[in-house]
Amino acid sequence: MKKNSVEKIVLYLLLAFFVILFLFPIYWAITTSFKSTGQIMKVPPEFIPSKWVLQNYIEVFTKHQIGTYFFNSMFVAITSTACAIIVATFAGYGFSRFKFKGRAFWQYAIIVMRMVPGLVFIIPYYIIFQKLGILDTLFTLIIVYVTAALPLAIWLFMGFFDELPTEIFEAAKIDGCNEFNTYWRIALPLIVPGIVVAAILVFLAAYNEFSLSLVLIFTDQNKTLPLGISGMIQLQKDTPFGTLAAAGTIAFIPALILALTTQKYIQAGITAGAVKG
Repeated sequence: MKKNSVEKIVLYLLLAFFVILFLFPIYWAITTSFKSTGQIMKVPPEFIPSKWVLQNYIEVFTKHQIGTYFFNSMFVAITSTACAIIVATFAGYGFSRFKFKGRAFWQYAIIVMRMVPGLVFIIPYYIIFQKLGILDTLFTLIIVYVTAALPLAIWLFMGFFDELPTEIFEAAKIDGCNEFNTYWRIALPLIVPGIVVAAILVFLAAYNEFSLSLVLIFTDQNKTLPLGISGMIQLQKDTPFGTLAAAGTIAFIPALILALTTQKYIQAGITAGAVKG
């Protein structure tokens, strides 16, 4: 009994340590966004602001185009996620349900493509988009992010569909469902947790991406949040810690909303497709 109690105490202490380790930077960024420059530079630092100010948020909206950056990031991430999930569910369903020559080769080719760093394609992307006349547009980023997200998303959906019992598809066929109706009315509703998890992964990857957009986007009106926030550092001689913290807090909002609203799906979806039949 005592041994079990000691193990539980150690486990709880470790959990508390890691929670603090991961949450403290977020807490520090949020509290810093409400501090004045004097409070930020104060030694020893104030863990709880003695005076809460909104000046940093006022500056980030009046002196910088944070609203435009936020809209661009959300538009690109949401559109990329929708396109990638639609294509990936079709492809994953096809790989899972149909047997065809070269199927195994293409399955592993997809995941190998995922292993290739995205920056390897940056020069071809740049040349192609320049020739097409769509360089420095949000449409450019959507194409790039969908292309980058598809290999992993397709592989995940292959696993999700493989886990569904074959009896379900046989019963649907007996009831007269064609393949599309089986996919749309039966298969998709059964893997909703998996769809949510895949969508979160694709969304966050597109929302946080920096390197590719740095090369493909030039003008302020088309910059996403990572580009816009990095540009805020270059505009001033001294690093505006308060303004950056405010911008980072605003950028953190979508991820927080996702975590709070999709929690019930994440636990079920995170292990879906882990064991392939």
